[in-house]
Amino acid sequence: MDDIITRWASDLSKYQKDFKHYANQVADWDLGLVDNGEKIQKLYLNTFEAEKASHEIERQLQAVESQQDELEEWLNRYETEVKEMFSKQMGQGETLAGPDQERERTYKLAEKLTQNLDEKSRDLSKMVKEINDISGTLSKGTKPEDPLSQIVRVLNGHLSQLQWIDTNAASLQAKVSAAQKANNNLGSQYGAPETDAAESFYRSYMGRR
Repeated sequence: MDDIITRWASDLSKYQKDFKHYANQVADWDLGLVDNGEKIQKLYLNTFEAEKASHEIERQLQAVESQQDELEEWLNRYETEVKEMFSKQMGQGETLAGPDQERERTYKLAEKLTQNLDEKSRDLSKMVKEINDISGTLSKGTKPEDPLSQIVRVLNGHLSQLQWIDTNAASLQAKVSAAQKANNNLGSQYGAPETDAAESFYRSYMGRR
């Protein structure tokens, strides 16, 4: 009987140690599950924020495309009007009736073009800043091989194109201002100098193309 009790006590001690070992192992697994659950929740939140940022970028790009289409429409319209006035003035030469009115129309058109370019440039600059901010937020925490990083690189290329438009719009504005200044220096005299001024403005405008 004593041997049986001793063996049971030994087995019970062994089973207690095994149970404690497995209990500690299960506790570690439980902690791992909790930690992984928190990581999954954080990843889900990051993914949700990235999706929101992607939708905002898409909305901004649609607005940029709309602005580009409108800008292109204005530029095409002004280019046609400038070509028509330039051809008319060069064809009629000094016999052009009402040179002062033609000159006034030309530079009013230039002023209107400058104003529209200023407005479009401000809009584009604002959109570029907003998209850069969103892209910077989106790019944080992403790896180079992530699809989101590739989207950011594509957007940065598109932003470079928008900045190029903005820079060339500013350059065109400077050319128009120079043409206006040259015209003011000519005064109200009409003849060969007037033709040169109109031609200078036209060439400055066409230099953008």
